[in-house]
Amino acid sequence: MPDAGRRDAAHSITLTDGTATRTREAVPVDLVPVQELHRRCSPGSRALRYNAGRSGLSPAEWRRLSSPERGTTLVTTPAGRTDHIIAMTNVMRTDQQGVGELAILVEDAWQARGLGTALAAHAAIVARREGHHTLAAAVSASNTPMLHVLEKLDATPAHSTGSVLDLRILLQDPAAP
Repeated sequence: MPDAGRRDAAHSITLTDGTATRTREAVPVDLVPVQELHRRCSPGSRALRYNAGRSGLSPAEWRRLSSPERGTTLVTTPAGRTDHIIAMTNVMRTDQQGVGELAILVEDAWQARGLGTALAAHAAIVARREGHHTLAAAVSASNTPMLHVLEKLDATPAHSTGSVLDLRILLQDPAAP
């Protein structure tokens, strides 16, 4: 999709294998490529992202996710294919002041290349920019890759509900020593 209507410039991420990607804020017209991303993800990847079996997002769900009033949704593409979304990152507002909710979906073929880790670190920057002091993430206890990513951000367990862990990441002020 063209970047028309985006609110922020693209953020470049180079993967561990040298592949260049671009991450930008999502816009409403990204719905179709986001639905395609969901179709390319395995049922297991989608289940780990949503903590439930889901095949994709409805137009109404996408409107909520891509609404700046609800938070920030980022989409990632290969650098040379801006119409092919390979990952979606959400930093959404919660009912707790200063706490944002983090969620990431990376297409199966793009996993284990450093993208999830880079997206989580970028999401922390976005969250700080939006005034959050904490990021929360609800992660399945069986989602070892995401738990590893969040461990790199010093996530700590807040509590668990069944097999879902509620993790918290305290965001450091970049000006702090």
